[in-house]
Amino acid sequence: MTGDVGKLYAEALFELSLEMGDPEPVYKELNNYNDIFRTNPDLIKLLFSPVIEIKEKLDIIDKVFGKDPSVVKNFICLVTEKNRITYIDRITSEFNKRYNQYKNIAEMTVISSIPIKPELCGKLKARLEEKSGKKVVLKVEVDPSIIGGMILKYGNSQIDNSIKGRLKAVAEQLKIQ
Repeated sequence: MTGDVGKLYAEALFELSLEMGDPEPVYKELNNYNDIFRTNPDLIKLLFSPVIEIKEKLDIIDKVFGKDPSVVKNFICLVTEKNRITYIDRITSEFNKRYNQYKNIAEMTVISSIPIKPELCGKLKARLEEKSGKKVVLKVEVDPSIIGGMILKYGNSQIDNSIKGRLKAVAEQLKIQ
């Protein structure tokens, strides 16, 4: 159910952003708002509370995000009125997927045991863009537990070329034999 609600609202907002001409301003503003909600989870609880009247909730939104109307602010008011504000993170995630698809962007995560030098990161990104045919947004994480090598995550796929992954594969083969 959560995914359906998130997709439904995200799709509606994305279609509206296309009608406005360019989805990028909505993308940026929605992610800024979502960052505020992530860092202030009590705000979501407050806006979801059945004890607080809708008018008070809308006043809170005005105080937090300003009185100037925008598509995203109006959208936040709508999901608050419909008691769907708890889905805002999922809505943002689904909107971002749709936006990335529209803009031909691939978000990938590379995990290494030590920090990757910027020049190597640039080469890796260029190679991934060449292979995927998409603009790559590369997120770099460090996890010393993988010992060496790297893990690349893209969507639901993962390429594990880490020493830890190889050792695990060898251990599995030894169990089978």
